[in-house]
Amino acid sequence: MLAAFLALGIYLYVPAHAPAPEFPFEKTAETFLSSHGLAGKSASEADFESVLGKHFLTATVGVFDVRFPVADLEKRSAELTKCAKALIDSQEHLLDWLKPGGVDQKTAREDLKTVQKWIAGLREGQLQKLKDAGGKDWMELLQCPDATKAAQKRLALALGDGTLFSAKRDVPEVVRLVITPARKEFVELVCFAGWQNEADRGLYWADGVTTWTSAFVGPDQVITLEYAVAGAKPEDYGQGTPMDAVLGQQLVQLSLNSLFDRFFADRAPSAFVRGLSMNLVIDQFGECNTRVDGDTRGRQTGKREVFVPGGSAEGGQLGKNSAETRWRELYGADHFLKILKTAQKEGAEADKKGKNRFAALGIRNDKGTEPLAVAAPFFGAAAGEKKIPDEYQGDFSEALRAYKSAFLYYLQTQAAGAGAGAKSREKFAQLLCKFADPKGSGEFEALFTQIYEGVVLSDAECSKNSLEGRFLAWLPTGK
Repeated sequence: MLAAFLALGIYLYVPAHAPAPEFPFEKTAETFLSSHGLAGKSASEADFESVLGKHFLTATVGVFDVRFPVADLEKRSAELTKCAKALIDSQEHLLDWLKPGGVDQKTAREDLKTVQKWIAGLREGQLQKLKDAGGKDWMELLQCPDATKAAQKRLALALGDGTLFSAKRDVPEVVRLVITPARKEFVELVCFAGWQNEADRGLYWADGVTTWTSAFVGPDQVITLEYAVAGAKPEDYGQGTPMDAVLGQQLVQLSLNSLFDRFFADRAPSAFVRGLSMNLVIDQFGECNTRVDGDTRGRQTGKREVFVPGGSAEGGQLGKNSAETRWRELYGADHFLKILKTAQKEGAEADKKGKNRFAALGIRNDKGTEPLAVAAPFFGAAAGEKKIPDEYQGDFSEALRAYKSAFLYYLQTQAAGAGAGAKSREKFAQLLCKFADPKGSGEFEALFTQIYEGVVLSDAECSKNSLEGRFLAWLPTGK
C-alpha cells in the first residue's frame, strides 16, 4: 500500500479560524505529467515505476538504490555526488557499530573503500554530459571499472541480506531513495503520486504538502534537498531554500530511518529507530542539526512516544515555529548530555517531593520560563501517557529527542559498567543484530532483558534494576 508521511520542514501555523484555500493538487499533478511528456495519459499508463524508469538516473550506493532526475544532472549533479558520498560514508559508520558483534567485515570493508574511492573521484562534468540516462545505472554509463562494480554488488548484498547483521534473510533488502533536488519537482511528484493512486490519494493531497521535505511512495522514500521558504504562499511551492551544510545530515538521517525501518520492521518502535539515525549522524558529522523531529512546530504530528511500540497517529497543531531552542545549543555534538543535566537539575528543583531525585526533567513553557517537572520513565510499557500542557509541548518534544539520543549513547558506551566500553559496544551491536533478525520474537523490551543479562529496559521507579534508571543515575557525571 502506498504510504506518505511528512518529515521535517519549517511549517507556517495557520489558525483554525482562518482556513487557507485548498491547494490545487490535481492541477499540480497535471503539471508534473506535462513536464514529463505524459499529458493526457491515464493513471495506468503513467505509473510511478515507469516515470522513474524514463526520467531518473539510477545511482547504486551500497545498500541504497538512489534515483536522481535526469533533467537535474546538468545543473545539480554536484548535489548527487555529495549525497552519494554522505550515504556511502554512513554505511562505514554503520559497520563500525556492527563490528563488535563478531561478524567478519574484512571483505565488506574492502568493498566499501573501493566504492568510496570511486565516488570521491567523480567529477561534475562527467555527470553533466550523461545523455539518455533514464533508468540506467551510473556505474555503467560512467564506465566504472569492473572491480568496482563487483565491490558495489557485494557490499549491497552483504548489508541487504543481513549477513553483516548476523541475521540472514531470504530476500535481500534494497533501500530505494528518490532524490528530487528542487522543491518544485518534489511537490509535483507527490501530487502525481496522489493522482496516480486514487485509493490512497488523501495521504498525498494533504494540507502542508508544500512544506514537506520527505514522503513515501510505497516503500520508496522521496526526499527533496531544499527547505520550504518560511512564510511562502502555497502557490509559490516552487521556491526553495538550500540546506547547505545540513544537507548531508538531513539526507543521512532520513535515509537511515528507512534502512532501520526496513530491517527492524515491527520489532522496534519508530522512536528507537530515529534515535539510532540521529546518533549515527552525530558520529558521521559531529552534530545533528536537522529538523526531522523534536520541536518542528506548526506541523501536524503524531502522539509523542519514546521506545513504546505502536504509537497512535493522532494529529494536532502545535504553536508558532521556533527556529532554535535551548536544546540545540550544541546541535547534539555531546549527545545532548549538557542540556539534559541542566534539565535534570531543574526537574529536581521543581519536584522536591519526588522519590527518585534523578528521574524528573524540567521542561519550560513557550516563553522559556516556569520549569515544570515531568517524571521518567519514558521507555517501554512502564512509561504510560504523559499529560503535558500545550505551552510545554515544544520543549517536551525537544527533551524527548535529546533523551533518546543520550540514552542510546549510554547503551553503546556505558551500559556494561564503568570501564567496560568495549563490552558495552559488543552488547549494543548484539542488540541491533537481534532487532534485524526476521526470525526473531519481535518482543522489544524482552530483547533488552535478554542482551543485558536480566536487566529490564525500564520500570515504574526508574530504579537501578533497569537500564533507564541506571542511565538517569549516570547522567549527572556522564561524559
